[in-house]
Amino acid sequence: MMRGLVLLLLSGLTCSVQAEDVLSRLGWQEREGAARGYLQDDTCGHCHQRIAQTFAEVGMGRAFSRPLQVGLPKDFEQAAFTHPRTGQRYRMYRKDEALWFEQRGRDGDHVLTLRVDWAIGSGHRAQSFVHRTEAGELYQLPVTWYAESQRLAASPGYESADHPGVERRITQGCMSCHNAYPDLPADADAALAPDVFPELLPQGIGCQRCHGPGAAHVRKVLAGAPLAEIRSSIVQPGKLDWPTRNDVCFQCHLLPAVEVIGPRRIDRDWYDFRPGQRLRDDALPVDVSDASMPDDDRFQINHHAWRMLQSPCYVGSKGEMGCTSCHDPHVRRVGAEASGWYRERCLACHEDLPRAHGDASTTHGDRANSADERDCIACHMPKRRTQDVVEATMTDHRVVRHIDASDTRLAPRAPHVPELTDIRLFDPPAELGSDEAKAYRALAALDHGIGGGALDALARHVARIDDAHPSWWLRLARHQAGAARWDDAAAALAKLPKSEQTSPDARFIAALVAAGQGHRGEARALLADLARTQAFLPEASYNLGLLALRDGDTATAIRALTEATRLRPLSAASWLRLAMAQHQAHQPEAARTSLTRALEIRPDWVEAKRLEAAWRED
Repeated sequence: MMRGLVLLLLSGLTCSVQAEDVLSRLGWQEREGAARGYLQDDTCGHCHQRIAQTFAEVGMGRAFSRPLQVGLPKDFEQAAFTHPRTGQRYRMYRKDEALWFEQRGRDGDHVLTLRVDWAIGSGHRAQSFVHRTEAGELYQLPVTWYAESQRLAASPGYESADHPGVERRITQGCMSCHNAYPDLPADADAALAPDVFPELLPQGIGCQRCHGPGAAHVRKVLAGAPLAEIRSSIVQPGKLDWPTRNDVCFQCHLLPAVEVIGPRRIDRDWYDFRPGQRLRDDALPVDVSDASMPDDDRFQINHHAWRMLQSPCYVGSKGEMGCTSCHDPHVRRVGAEASGWYRERCLACHEDLPRAHGDASTTHGDRANSADERDCIACHMPKRRTQDVVEATMTDHRVVRHIDASDTRLAPRAPHVPELTDIRLFDPPAELGSDEAKAYRALAALDHGIGGGALDALARHVARIDDAHPSWWLRLARHQAGAARWDDAAAALAKLPKSEQTSPDARFIAALVAAGQGHRGEARALLADLARTQAFLPEASYNLGLLALRDGDTATAIRALTEATRLRPLSAASWLRLAMAQHQAHQPEAARTSLTRALEIRPDWVEAKRLEAAWRED
């Protein structure tokens, strides 16, 4: 079937055409950048039609899409939500075949309207919404559509009064799990690179996230290679050993703590992982201790793998089982079909259960008249309401022998606010040195705004790493500058090789250090050069504008802050500082317009509201 279809595709092409030209003429463009060797994922469906069709209904296949394409009900016309903590009002509505988002302040004023460009989530449980700016940044919007309750409510992490509003940027790190690899230039996915995305993005977790880059495989097919060569040119996860097979799933589904996402290895980029590699060579998951929640009770929306690893089934297998022991990732099963499918997976190991099920002296026998008497999952892997996304319920993948029969697992609850007492690497590789492991632990804490001595720990352990990778010093300097430890940051930058000291990241940190040490002219010169030479570095324009504003150079401040708002139009801080510069330059109308824009983005910003009131009195 597959070979016949390929011959049909190749009809009209001469045998003398090289494989690369055949790919191009068929519209299958091999990528050259960060996702080198990958093809667009719809290529796979030309040969693997049935699998492609069923996978399109699986959550992974629908994880990222154009709005209104999947997830929302067909009769969805508009939905509204008022945030209970802030009083801000949100509305989603259709207009001209597009989906739009509207935000209003508690008083009904300061209206912000944004086009919804993308949707994150399959819609099976939830779907959140994304706006893309002209410069290519992606922003998560504050509301999510929840399928179980069929209503609009706060997006995960937006329940409190101090939520990030429309200013929460979606990073390459976010997208590395929520979608297939995008077509980006080499190094555009580096840890400190700007999070800028092309207008066209993949739609959903594609085949190649699990099977690896497909260009070599397709070339083998087009060349008529022997079947063994064709099969060996693509990763078949089912033939990998169990630890490596599980790593294919764990690249996205192993998240012990949503509060602290583990760092990438210091020399790896976001889209470096390939199926067949060990995940520990690419990423280091982080686990936590929570003073207000015992480990056994922690249950978050992405705890599938973390909970499975605690199961007696997994522990008893000595690592010889995993996600695909039970799941066929190509097919979505629901209802009675799912119950039967998963029961057969259980019986593959627990062959004695059919007898126990019919034995009236057992717990299974007591359920003989129950509608789900043969549904292992209902009893041993029940659904629970997650603690971080309280509108959703998920299957608990920690298989247990006895389950509390109460219904509290599904009861409504408030989002859990963790009280972290410890951060640690989850199952760190044995070859990772002690100082390097402790440096990664400190880096994870700092990247998530957790102090408590983490900055001193990072400096101490990086200094002890033999031949430390330059990125260690760069990240240390960034966090030291963020803590206004200017001399320490300058010393860390000095540890960089000469070739690295001229990188945009190093020069930007050097500019902050110069400003912090009182060398304002040097800082402004560095920032001006970065703003002029870098295609996208709004931080340079913003900080240049701040320095110029403090120096009374309103002309430079207005130019720099105008550029900052052009590059990052959803930065309320940039609009507010621009308004202040325009006001100082006696441009009242322009100042009011910029201030209004700041309040449209952040309606409850006290500093901006006070300024608005003061200018109104003027």
